[in-house]
Amino acid sequence: MRFLIFVSLAAHCLFTACSPKVAPISGNKPDITFWLPQQRDSIQRNNYRIIIDTDNINISGFWIVKRVDETWSGTMINEFGFKMFDFTCTAKKCKLLNVVAIMDKWYIKKTIAGDVQFMLEIDNPEYKTGRKTDRQHINDSLTISYKKEKMLQRFVTGEMTMHNRKHNLKYSFKKME
Repeated sequence: MRFLIFVSLAAHCLFTACSPKVAPISGNKPDITFWLPQQRDSIQRNNYRIIIDTDNINISGFWIVKRVDETWSGTMINEFGFKMFDFTCTAKKCKLLNVVAIMDKWYIKKTIAGDVQFMLEIDNPEYKTGRKTDRQHINDSLTISYKKEKMLQRFVTGEMTMHNRKHNLKYSFKKME
């Protein structure tokens, strides 16, 4: 019993020293953003290789995004050249258009539209959800979390992932040269 406090203190110091370096970042800090200039151009067309994973289905293809005025417009095409959906996205609203029949259900469109908006508008100060996020640098990757529902990550390799924990969806994407 005499050494219980000493052992407890030593274990606490050991675990604290071995934990990864975590630096919290304010959600409104303008100098630290998710999108780096080499990952997204606000003038030119952006092409990404994307994979959407669920429990039952994996969809891989190309995600094409371009900023026109204050709106992000784009499309997702699978590897065979079939269009999955088009979209328009602003800080206030994201809408899917021309959705393929298998995905043309209100709850699927609502989920994907919310995820696309989270990915594209996360750095926009007018995007309400983006202002409520928790941003952390863990090792050399940036992690942005919104409640326990969504998590967006940017890795040193240039790959980015977005996890929708509520609906068990994972979007992995990387800019194509």
